[in-house]
Amino acid sequence: MQADPHSRSLGALDAVLVKFAEASDRLAAIGAILERMDHAQDALLANGHSLQGQMENIAGLLNHMIEVLTPERPEQGGPSLADLLGRLITQQAALADLMKHTLEAVTRLEQRALAHASLAAPGRA
Repeated sequence: MQADPHSRSLGALDAVLVKFAEASDRLAAIGAILERMDHAQDALLANGHSLQGQMENIAGLLNHMIEVLTPERPEQGGPSLADLLGRLITQQAALADLMKHTLEAVTRLEQRALAHASLAAPGRA
């Protein structure tokens, strides 16, 4: 006995509608996630702009402080505050670079020591 072609097509149509409904639910969930992400991105941008403004304000205040504290004609006996701060910043950058290179060297030495220890470990053939 053969199934009615009409009932087979209705069954296939029902299966397609179920899959369509599942896909529609997934798309709605994705849409909700994207909307939350959009709101979060807007908040991050607002915070980023606020932080940028605060950093610009702090930089302006520091520049103003340097201008106020630095005499127009530094005494002949020593460098101006601006020169000293410039040197300090340069030294800090050099120190950070030195620390980075030291960490890289220590990491390489540690890797070599571990490799050597694993080769010299008893039970290795």
